[in-house]
Amino acid sequence: MVDNQQEILSINYELPKPIAFNCWKHHLGYVRNVLDKQTNYSKNDTFLREIVQFIGESQFDYYLGTLDVFSISNEVIDYLKSVKAFSHNDFKEWLASEGADYRCISLSDGSNWTLRLGQGDDRYIHIHPSRHSKKTIRLKSSSLKTAYVFLFYYGLSDAEISIAKVNHVRNKFAKLPPLKLTSPLAAISRIINFFIV
Repeated sequence: MVDNQQEILSINYELPKPIAFNCWKHHLGYVRNVLDKQTNYSKNDTFLREIVQFIGESQFDYYLGTLDVFSISNEVIDYLKSVKAFSHNDFKEWLASEGADYRCISLSDGSNWTLRLGQGDDRYIHIHPSRHSKKTIRLKSSSLKTAYVFLFYYGLSDAEISIAKVNHVRNKFAKLPPLKLTSPLAAISRIINFFIV
């Protein structure tokens, strides 16, 4: 692994405990920051395949707002402390108090976030953007995976998006089936355009 690559892959673990947050799956600003600082790890096959693993499957909500991952984490922590739901047991009780396994809160920028019980004892507050929240969009995992590997492989300066290039990275890094030559690239282009500022 390249020196700064470990830092990039471990950011979720650098967030304040007990927050569990998949930055690759849910935060445009985080990924944009990584792309802006990208160095020679961008062509590292292992790195690109590991990024794809952070995304998972299905659909999810993706935050486009200006709060960075540390601000989001700290606002969630401050909120839970204010409602006395910060300890592991208090958090579990707070979640269950409305008869569901999750709760939604609003942050300072008006975005809504869903809180669930995380899997680890030291990262028991799992957060992600709420569905249909302000400053978010709904994405398919295959489209985001394709956009990520395209951007990291070809770079932000290569604005030419073609079926051949997209299929190359889909096959090599994301293990996704090729798009047909007649397939529209609108979804992937839309995601890539979020990163070009």
